Amino acid sequence: MLRSFGRPLALAALFALALAPQVDAAATPEADKVIRRYVDATGGPAAFAAEGSLYTRAKLTGFGFSGSLETWSVRPDKHYARTELGPFKLSEGSDGRTAWRTDPTTGRVVTLTDQDLAESLASTWYELERWAEPDNGGGTITVAGHEKDAKGAYTVLTMVPPGGGTLKPRRYWFSDATGLLARIEAPRDQNQIATDFSDWRRAAGRLRAFVNESGISNMPANRMTSTADSFAVNVRTEGLAFQAPLPEGVSTVRWRGASGALKLPFDYAARHVWLRASVNGAPPADFLFDTGATISVLDSTYAASIGLKGEGFMQAQGAGAAGSASFVTLDSIAVHGPGGTGVSIAHPKLAIMSVAPAFGAYFWHDLAGVLGYDFISRFVVTIDYDHAVLELHDPATYAYAGKEQPLPMVMNGVVPGVTATIDGTYTGVFRMDVGSSSTVDIHGPFATRHGLEDKLVGARDVEGVGFGGHFTTRYGRLGKMAIGPYAWDAPMVSVARAAEGAFASEEFAGNIGNRVLERFRVTLDYDHRRIWLEPGERFASRDALSRSGVLVGRSGDKVIALSVLPGSPAHAAGIRDDDELVSVQGKPAGEWTLSALDAVLEQGEIGSRVKIEVLRDGKKKSKHTVTLREMLP
Repeated sequence: MLRSFGRPLALAALFALALAPQVDAAATPEADKVIRRYVDATGGPAAFAAEGSLYTRAKLTGFGFSGSLETWSVRPDKHYARTELGPFKLSEGSDGRTAWRTDPTTGRVVTLTDQDLAESLASTWYELERWAEPDNGGGTITVAGHEKDAKGAYTVLTMVPPGGGTLKPRRYWFSDATGLLARIEAPRDQNQIATDFSDWRRAAGRLRAFVNESGISNMPANRMTSTADSFAVNVRTEGLAFQAPLPEGVSTVRWRGASGALKLPFDYAARHVWLRASVNGAPPADFLFDTGATISVLDSTYAASIGLKGEGFMQAQGAGAAGSASFVTLDSIAVHGPGGTGVSIAHPKLAIMSVAPAFGAYFWHDLAGVLGYDFISRFVVTIDYDHAVLELHDPATYAYAGKEQPLPMVMNGVVPGVTATIDGTYTGVFRMDVGSSSTVDIHGPFATRHGLEDKLVGARDVEGVGFGGHFTTRYGRLGKMAIGPYAWDAPMVSVARAAEGAFASEEFAGNIGNRVLERFRVTLDYDHRRIWLEPGERFASRDALSRSGVLVGRSGDKVIALSVLPGSPAHAAGIRDDDELVSVQGKPAGEWTLSALDAVLEQGEIGSRVKIEVLRDGKKKSKHTVTLREMLP
């Protein structure tokens, strides 16, 4: 069972879409004819060539907010932008070799690496219209076909920047009637960002689109409109932050009774890390600690109970599908350690989502919210699963004192990843997802590319739940799993069958959850992109799916069989979905904790017999004996 939170929409994905038309080039003759017509329609080759730099200012509306955007673009490869939208502020820049952006929720400067860097450099190439230069800017451009809609007919060009590598091409729609650019379709993992251009008027020597409307496929509520109010060419750009600026301002992190290091006991229940956190000085409440969440979250019911109301609106993507979110800026959020120690963050920005109803039954736990990237990335974090202790360190003073060598942390977006290899052959970058109770969840695109579902031994389907909905995964075993120098045999893996959401992602090969991470003492250093894995007590343990085959949940004071796997010991014993468990081993079911019940039903000794009394349809009681066995060979 997966209890994982995926990625809400990153604001930067839309903020980065510039007002100026964007395209790639190195064109076939037919494609070049379309591009030359566009250059002529917008002012001619001389006007295009005379444009060494471009400044644009625009008003933004979207997600229930309003704001502004300023961009500076300098040929051949520099870009800088400042965006404000409601409570969020974002800056970003590129100097042709490096790129950076500020995180919309924390304001911290993030130097881009890996796929993020490649995407940023490519976006600068597109925005500067390098594809429209006489040599097409070194890109590759072909005619993809012809399209029609209610507004007219279009010739569609496929564009790839020079050195595009693994980047997916963008599609540019040019109007057959006017030659002007009507739409850009830019792939973003398994989604697509479409930008429509309208209200073409002459400004700063060329015809320019004053209105852009951008949206993400499958998320119709996530649309943003930018309306330009000024353009200027060949402006001065000295002093602009094309390179990453030095951090500025006072840190919002406050340590209490601890000098840059804090040890926090955590509750490891349902194979999730639970911390107590205080919001705006309210009594501490239970939060999930989730490296897979791109933003910290307050449950909507909990937020209302402490007098908080969100603003704005955004569709958010999770493990199985999509949901909705609003936003709130807190006075503070704090975690408290022993002896009056603690650490707090001032004025954090959080999402408000309805998460508790979907997960309460699975966790047997009140869920006030989720501590995600914007909280976790401010620290060097060590998760000691063996002793149920989480350590937070000040990145400026942290020094690793162990014996292991660091592994590179791969950052595509804001979720930490690590390179791993399956069966000695299939290598990819996997998210390190402390918000997942699973082992290794292989994303559909990676599994399909390598035919991994057909290689699973003892495969069976299991239902999972993530923010946004339920989904089906196929569990089985493969031969070996290796992360750096650490390897073990017969890993239990799943192949996700989610058609959308985080588990359909193409940016990562899959997710590594707590059933793998608990083998180690895990240290994550976001600032320096380093991961330390220290083998722990469970390193050599063999993964087990479930030895009973029944997933139990809690609804009020009732313990329910939420799901019974066909062919499992529980199924063979006659237990069915939605049966109420009255007692287990003679003890009333309501007196068990989830951890204790999991120890009996999930990790109990093979061959042991568990006596369960159930109530079906609220009427008929019956007694069953479940003989535990491995569900996967």
